[in-house]
Amino acid sequence: MTNEDLNNTIHNVKEAWKYPELYQNVSRSERWLSGAAGTYLLYKGITGLFSHPVIGLTGAAIGAGLLYRGITGYCPVRDLSQQEEEGLIPDEVVVTETYVVDDLA
Repeated sequence: MTNEDLNNTIHNVKEAWKYPELYQNVSRSERWLSGAAGTYLLYKGITGLFSHPVIGLTGAAIGAGLLYRGITGYCPVRDLSQQEEEGLIPDEVVVTETYVVDDLA
């Protein structure tokens, strides 16, 4: 993770705290559960880092993601899935019936 990525993440968290109605797509109960599970997994991942490095890093990464989701109330995975579910692209045309017309000329 570069310094620019870290600054971008911190900026996103600050913006989500300032304007929660623009960024939240997770309910309050999900935020609490994500925050609690993320904190636990992050703690267990960091403490188990030296005994089991792969499991520790995986747990810490998942925990950090859940903690971010719990703090900000924004889930990028849910946002992507909602965008895909949202119907048609404005320029798209759906053909439901086809008619064959003989040439009259």
